[in-house]
Amino acid sequence: MRRTAASRARPRHRRKTRRPVGSRTDWRRFALVFPLTALLAAGTIATTTAAEIPVSFAVAGSPFTVTAQRLKATDATQFASFRRDAKGSDHPVAVVGLRSARISNLCQSAVAHTPLGTATLVIRSGEDEPVRASGMVLDLVDLTGDMTFRSVEMGRDAATLDASGPQGTAGTYGQQARSLTITDMRLKAWSLTAGMFSLAGASMSVKGGEKPCA
Repeated sequence: MRRTAASRARPRHRRKTRRPVGSRTDWRRFALVFPLTALLAAGTIATTTAAEIPVSFAVAGSPFTVTAQRLKATDATQFASFRRDAKGSDHPVAVVGLRSARISNLCQSAVAHTPLGTATLVIRSGEDEPVRASGMVLDLVDLTGDMTFRSVEMGRDAATLDASGPQGTAGTYGQQARSLTITDMRLKAWSLTAGMFSLAGASMSVKGGEKPCA
């Protein structure tokens, strides 16, 4: 007997399976500033599952500088990781997540070395109103200033950090605090991301030569 079209065997559909993402991070260079052991280190609002923070852009070839009279933040997290630049080089960073922040007298500068010479882009906030930011993540290289932490948890598994968005790899060192204040702040970072970053009365200028924020 001939099989009708309805009785013919239907083709089987293979289920697509996803390969698990490997997790391998070199933690020999841990991050930068918590009392005597590590430095405070946003980045990326995402969970770390590989050797570098998963972000949608490659960082520039050199970090930028930020100075401020004061930073006041809530729900700060920190762990170490790596960021990759456009040439494929990985840079160790201290990843810092801040749920919300107020930054007074901010100055941000980035030095560009071009075939025609060196130029510095400078952005300054207004003096009357602090910069407002939320969901901010920094990939820090260096940070100095007078810091005060409240409700601190040091040595917590980086994958369980819950004060703000970013988390690290399971089994690695993490730390968090419910509040953070830094006065006379100066930092260098590979990247900064934020859900909101508002500067009232801001100004921008470009200067010839290498003239970062003092």
